[in-house]
Amino acid sequence: MTIILDRKLFKGNAQLVCDGATPQQMLESVNANFKVVPKSAEFDGRQFPQHQLWMREDDGIIGDCLGCFGNRRQPQQPLEVTQFFQDFCDQSEKQITPDVVGCVNGGKSLYVACRMAGDNSALHDRDQYGDNGGMAITREGSEFYASKQDRTEHWLMLLVHFGESLATKAYVLSNELRCSNGMALRTDEKKLVIPHRAFTDGTKVQAILNQAVRNSHAYDLMKNRFQNEALEISRGVELIREFHSDPDGEKQVVKNLERIYRYGLIGGELPERQGNYWRLLNAQTQYTSHNYVSRVDAGKTLLSQIEGSKARDNRDFIGYLESQFTTEANAELVLA
Repeated sequence: MTIILDRKLFKGNAQLVCDGATPQQMLESVNANFKVVPKSAEFDGRQFPQHQLWMREDDGIIGDCLGCFGNRRQPQQPLEVTQFFQDFCDQSEKQITPDVVGCVNGGKSLYVACRMAGDNSALHDRDQYGDNGGMAITREGSEFYASKQDRTEHWLMLLVHFGESLATKAYVLSNELRCSNGMALRTDEKKLVIPHRAFTDGTKVQAILNQAVRNSHAYDLMKNRFQNEALEISRGVELIREFHSDPDGEKQVVKNLERIYRYGLIGGELPERQGNYWRLLNAQTQYTSHNYVSRVDAGKTLLSQIEGSKARDNRDFIGYLESQFTTEANAELVLA
């Protein structure tokens, strides 16, 4: 299946990975084929041995400083990270390949992503449908069927930071195709942290992938719950105001959310987004996905959706909504 790089989802400096591309070629496509070189920190002739600067080196030329860290921290090189993801896909039995690579803030963050099995995967049943198989999601009457306008695409993303003291992590980024609202989700963050030793430990691959698949299932469960829980528009407006402690609806964020929720929701005409909590949640994620995109580097907005302030805002919002109709959370969700 042809994959189209959705600029509304993968914002900023991101490129589709060509078939057969090497890790080096992937990095070159986003100007990220550099090395991270630790240098002793110094200022005005003074040495600070307990600190080191991570410098970007391109073709042997030292360029910008990416970050400052303690002298015991060792960088995971861009080529090492990309090769790991390539090997990860090769070792997987899920028939996945690197599909997207992106570089944020001049190399301070780097990610590689692949499209996972999910709503759009080829759910082949060759015994029943012949050699061409059949995608159950497209067959009305199938338990897997979903209307074309309301399908979800799941991505597994490996994200590494060279500018901040953040661990390398794998995320599941789920994209609502109708509106390009991205949602990054986790059920157990620790299992998706990639330690340095894992880069040479092939046994980690299946555990990471299995956890990612569970995350996509948790997303689908959440989506189903929200679609099947009724909610009147007037009550939805009250929930927006209650969440933001703004009973009169005077804050700009509340006004924007109410406008999207009532009139401006992309895909708001779909039956799946009528009179339920799913409509309200999509208003929130549309706001965080498409509003206030960084003009300097749109990739920063993507990272915020995955693990920054936008993700935290959405996590709190979905938790608040779930508290209205359930006392048991099946997954901790970080929405983007």
